[in-house]
Amino acid sequence: MRTFSDLEMDALAEAFNLSLGEAAATFSAIVHEEIELSVPIVEFISRDELTRRLQGDKADQDPTRLCRINQSFTGSDGLVTDALLLFPEHGSLEIVRRMLGDDTPIDHITELEQDALAEIGNIIINSCMSSLANLFGTELIGSLPRVQCSDAAHLLDDKAADNLILVARIGMVMSAHNLSGFVLFLMDVPSVDQFMARVAHLFRLPSAALQ
Repeated sequence: MRTFSDLEMDALAEAFNLSLGEAAATFSAIVHEEIELSVPIVEFISRDELTRRLQGDKADQDPTRLCRINQSFTGSDGLVTDALLLFPEHGSLEIVRRMLGDDTPIDHITELEQDALAEIGNIIINSCMSSLANLFGTELIGSLPRVQCSDAAHLLDDKAADNLILVARIGMVMSAHNLSGFVLFLMDVPSVDQFMARVAHLFRLPSAALQ
C-alpha cells in the first residue's frame, strides 16, 4: 500500500470531521447535553497498536473496560468499513440512564441497557455514515449494531491483526459529566485505497497529491 501525503491526510480528517458534526448533534439531542468534538486524528496503525493505545488511554482503571457499538458497512463499489463507537463502561451506563430517564444506579450493562446502547450507536453511527455517503454521492449499507463490553486488551480480538487499519479518532465529550468516547473507522487496505480516491475527488486534490 502506498503512503499518503499530508494533503491527503488533512482532506481525510476533514471528511470525517464533516460527517461527525451531524452525528454529534444527534448525540446531543439524545442525552440532552452539548457535545464537544475534538480535532480528528487520522492515521494508519495495526490492531495491536490500537489495543495498546486503548489500554494506555485509561491507565487509571485496572483493568480498562470499554463498551463498543459496532456496525459494518458495504458500498456498491466494494468499499467495506467497520464503524465503532467506544465509551468507557461507566460512561455507557450514564448515557443509557440519560436516554431512558432512569436514575437507578447500574453497576453493569444489562440486556435492557445493552439494547438502549445499541439504539444509541445505531442512530449516531448511521448519521455519520449517511453524511459520508452523501458527501461521496454513493450508498453505504449497514449491518445491525452489535454491543460488546470488555477489557481493552480483548475488545478488538475479532479484527484482523495482519492488516494496517485506518483509524479516524474523534473525541466526543459530554463536558457536564466529564464523560468521553470516540469513533473509529476500520478498513482493510483495498477499502482504504477506494476511500482515499473518493476523498481526493471530493476535495479536488491536485494530481501531485495523488502520486
